[in-house]
Amino acid sequence: MKAVEWKPKRPKSPLEKILIIAGILGGIAAIIAIGYFIYDRFFVTPPEEMVERMESLEKKVDGLAEYLDGLPQTKNPKLKKFFEKGYALYKDERYPEAIDTFKACLELKTEDSERLALLILIGNAYYTLGRLKEAEESYQEALLIGERINDQEGKSAVLGNIGLIYRAKGDLDQALKYHQEALNIDRQINRKEGEAAQLCNIGVIYGVKGDLDQALRYFQDALKIVKEMGFKQREASVLGNMGLIYRDRGDLDQALKYHQEALKIAKELSYKEGEGNALDNIGLIYKAKGDLDQALKYLEEALKIHKEIGFREGETKHLGNIGNVYYLKGDLNQALKYYQEALEINRQIGRKEGEAYQLNNIGSVYKSKGNLDQALKCYNDALKIFEEIGIPEQIGRVKRNIERISQQISQQIKQMKTDEK
Repeated sequence: MKAVEWKPKRPKSPLEKILIIAGILGGIAAIIAIGYFIYDRFFVTPPEEMVERMESLEKKVDGLAEYLDGLPQTKNPKLKKFFEKGYALYKDERYPEAIDTFKACLELKTEDSERLALLILIGNAYYTLGRLKEAEESYQEALLIGERINDQEGKSAVLGNIGLIYRAKGDLDQALKYHQEALNIDRQINRKEGEAAQLCNIGVIYGVKGDLDQALRYFQDALKIVKEMGFKQREASVLGNMGLIYRDRGDLDQALKYHQEALKIAKELSYKEGEGNALDNIGLIYKAKGDLDQALKYLEEALKIHKEIGFREGETKHLGNIGNVYYLKGDLNQALKYYQEALEINRQIGRKEGEAYQLNNIGSVYKSKGNLDQALKCYNDALKIFEEIGIPEQIGRVKRNIERISQQISQQIKQMKTDEK
């Protein structure tokens, strides 16, 4: 076949020129939209950044996969006792203690399938704490066991969770590879719950990549499965994810519709965690619409629910989002109060990633107050944590904050020297 040389066509009419300029501007807008795509796992960065990256609010459904094998029914009385204690700690969000207890289980005589399940739980706890390196090490060890004993369900769970590690690191192509592999296994063994979860995970990846139409297709496929299977709680989660896609598209009314559907299901099920998540999402829609008072109403209601049920991760999310609304209102003292409260909870539960986000938020408040030294300290503390847990995107963002602050401080010092002369 003869190669065809492409030559750009020069615009002839003023209309053609206008259309080309519009196309360029549209492309730039699309790039900006991708860069601004929704949230990290629960936290929204300060209004000066306004980055709300996509992440499933239902990590138990669409994110982290649990695999218990036969641990709850084990005939080993000592293992059963340790496992039940560790799992209770895990469910109570006392992750460092849960890790220690699960590791104690590994010291006992266990079957390969039991070790696989324990390693996945340990990895999940590390992941939730933002300790990605330890999480990946645990998952990789579990994967080796799963491959050796040909445990397909266990392999699917761990592959999907490794995908989440790469997603958190910003390596979306590698994340997609792991989620797709997990999806293939779930389809082979006809595990519908796992299939729906991986479809959601893949949808999130396409959302972060900025391919919103593809993301929506995966969420729609997941929604079809959970409806057919009667997984109402999962249905609420998928609807919430679809709402996030429409929010990123700028279709706030459609996004609101999906979040309200999710809220309705959560209320029918008395599923308090999901109810709080849906209320939080609705609050963020009103924030995007510019109705900050209405946003606060929903965010505070979400906070109240998650406080009542002791869901501390949810608390930190809502506190940070409420802080952002006050930041937008210009009430820096109130914003600082909420960010500091979120920071304290993250430190109490040992969640390093959330701690880093709130330090960055607090740094932004101090910067706005003109307290550059304190802002710089907060940013440096946040940077140290992000570097420890390895999240390149956030490392870059905080470094830019530090660079801007450092430049301002240098300018102030120069001005002071000039004034002294």
